[in-house]
Amino acid sequence: MTGTAMRFFRQCDFDSPPKISIVLLDWSVRESFHVLHYLARQVARRSDYEVMLLEWHDRRSPAVDAIIERYAARGLPAPVDTWIAMDRLAEQYYHKHVMYNAGILQARGPVVVIMDSDAILKTTFVQTVIDEFAAGGRLALHFEQIRNFDRSMYPFDYPMIDELTGPGCANAVDGVPNGFQTCAKSLAKDWNLWHVYNYGACFSARRDDLIAIGGADEHDDYLGHVCGPYEMTARLINAGAADRLHETHFLYHAYHPSQGGDGNYMGPNNGRGMSTTAMAIPRTRRILPLKENDAIRAMRLAGSGQGRSQR
Repeated sequence: MTGTAMRFFRQCDFDSPPKISIVLLDWSVRESFHVLHYLARQVARRSDYEVMLLEWHDRRSPAVDAIIERYAARGLPAPVDTWIAMDRLAEQYYHKHVMYNAGILQARGPVVVIMDSDAILKTTFVQTVIDEFAAGGRLALHFEQIRNFDRSMYPFDYPMIDELTGPGCANAVDGVPNGFQTCAKSLAKDWNLWHVYNYGACFSARRDDLIAIGGADEHDDYLGHVCGPYEMTARLINAGAADRLHETHFLYHAYHPSQGGDGNYMGPNNGRGMSTTAMAIPRTRRILPLKENDAIRAMRLAGSGQGRSQR
């Protein structure tokens, strides 16, 4: 699964490197690309962040082309900077971790953000990430996602935040996520938290730190739905990085069919959507992946983070 074949549908130039690179994934399933509109309406300078879209199959989405053309017609910056097709055949099942690594390798910002490609964002999201990493230090930063299961919100029609935190909201009260008043917000303090919060919704870390731990694990246990960036969080913690769930800024999600991975292949898991392979990492204190991406391994051994990621 470590093949490097891919096609670039789009790769914009930056006058200077962006401060963060945002990685979005699709495997020919996304019905709505509304996250591109939310990312285009950020208070942060557009040149400060790179928007990357990675498609698993050999497919170019007409919907994304239409969005790019619409922005160009209005004289607005493109909502996608880097658009890549992994060119995998239709019969080859998707592996998110392989796409994470492609995003890490191609990212031009020093901070990589991996997030749900159907998230709803406030206009301050990008600036919040930039500010969190401006202080330096090794950090795995997560954002909780407030989810609404009201089926009347499908098809997607840009609901207001108040609607998403109202009737149908499953994991928050008055806009505050469940657990925020009583639970810790660091996995290193309480590993049981990955059953309290959605650690797969949005993850950010420095690119150099991700290379130092060997990137995302491409082991077959993470094939399909049961996987996520929290696997890298666990190994970053083992390598000495701090982890934190942001206390005041949240992402949002509206209902759509199969949002829980219904009908998708799921690797070894605990029946609650969490990978048991990832959940073993705190006990084993493992830092490197079970199956490392070849290109990331070469970068790690060449000096990016060398000496910081020994088993």
